[in-house]
Amino acid sequence: MIQKRLGVILLVALAGGVAAAQQAGDLPVKARIDAFFQALASGDAAKYEAMAREHFGPDFLARRTPEERKQMVERVRADFGTLSLGGVQVRNGTATLQIRGTTGLEGRCELTFEAATASRITRVAIMVGGPGGDEGPGGAPPAPVNPTMAPAQMSQALDGYLAPLAASDTFAGVVLVARGGKPVFEKAYGLADRERRAPIAPATRFNLGSINKILTKTAIAQLVAQGTLALTDTIGKLLPDYPNAQAKPATVDQLLNHRAGIADFFGPDFAKTPKTQFRSNADYYRFVAPKPLLFEPGTKSQYCNGCYVVLGAILERVSGQRYEDYVTEHVFKPAGMNGAGFFQSDRFPSDVAIGYTRESPQGPGPLHSNEQMHGASGSAAGGAYATAADLLAFDNGLRERRLVDAKMTAWILGGAEAAAGPRAMGDIGIAGGAPGCNANMESNGAWTIVVVGNLDPPNAVRVGTAIRRALGM
Repeated sequence: MIQKRLGVILLVALAGGVAAAQQAGDLPVKARIDAFFQALASGDAAKYEAMAREHFGPDFLARRTPEERKQMVERVRADFGTLSLGGVQVRNGTATLQIRGTTGLEGRCELTFEAATASRITRVAIMVGGPGGDEGPGGAPPAPVNPTMAPAQMSQALDGYLAPLAASDTFAGVVLVARGGKPVFEKAYGLADRERRAPIAPATRFNLGSINKILTKTAIAQLVAQGTLALTDTIGKLLPDYPNAQAKPATVDQLLNHRAGIADFFGPDFAKTPKTQFRSNADYYRFVAPKPLLFEPGTKSQYCNGCYVVLGAILERVSGQRYEDYVTEHVFKPAGMNGAGFFQSDRFPSDVAIGYTRESPQGPGPLHSNEQMHGASGSAAGGAYATAADLLAFDNGLRERRLVDAKMTAWILGGAEAAAGPRAMGDIGIAGGAPGCNANMESNGAWTIVVVGNLDPPNAVRVGTAIRRALGM
């Protein structure tokens, strides 16, 4: 679907820049743009690396290591989710690709090409925001902070930055910034319940959306570390009664990396099903497991909520506990995530933020509750609730190796196992987004940024991204 749409857009866009395109070699430019976008949109670092070796100029390729390119791909995937292409323009040897992610974040990629027949790529820049810069519909103004600021100075600057966003109703939530695992700024903005005019507080609990996936990944890592599960184990081995035989060859590793082809639960069937029927991961599993595969396991990479629902079922089968109980006991408690939980939307605790969305079947409209757009509870793919401080506690628990051993901690963080130290280093960039909820956590071991909100994406992601960039992460 994306490939077909991309080809049409490129033909139209290149028609407006024929002279520049022909100067750089018309066909190679189109082929390289297509290869670049497909590799980036796959979210697969290995595919991106193979593309870079084929389509990047040698000097540009040498400027970054494969590990740095891998981290970039993972960062884009964390910020944007699954990418779609809005349009392409080519002028004077530079192509600008307008992109949008399933988190709601918008941005653009700029590719510069050699002024030669080979027309290899000599520069890649990925920017958050609309066509005019950071202050586009998907971006936020640059955050007026830097990593050298004293805590009091940073707090004053961030409050002055965030208060106008909240006053204009483009942000509602909690922002927390920590250095070395200790908060230097935490403040709440906006309303948790608009009907009651109840304000958001630092202790307010928010829907985390797809941030659940790293909680599920951590739980799986614990079982791998214990030797009760292997990444090469298949669905057929772990769930022999799985109702779709074509899915049984899929491995735990493929499920974790969105390569198993499991169907999503979102779609027309989910929209017309009463949401009270989804009260546990087991309910989502019964809904997803019988559905036809999207593709043969291992042949493609596509963002996959269904993959994580199946991982939740595997977790239940191997551990003998409900998914929700296992994560509460083995992730929330040892991390010190005292406010986190799996709540039912028809009996929320009083300190849970109500989600508000402008989405409706008729198109964008006034803000209204998102209650009928999500299951009554979440799944292993998304939908747990937590405070901003809970996510900082998770980051600290992971980096202090209280959740899993050093080897699997390094695996979660995407790097080699480091020498023993007080904090494991490595990048985490995770986000969750759906109608009426958006959450974002960015951490490199030195700085941690947590933003949780109860408006449509990119309510939280654009704020977290702006602060991350200002701190040079």
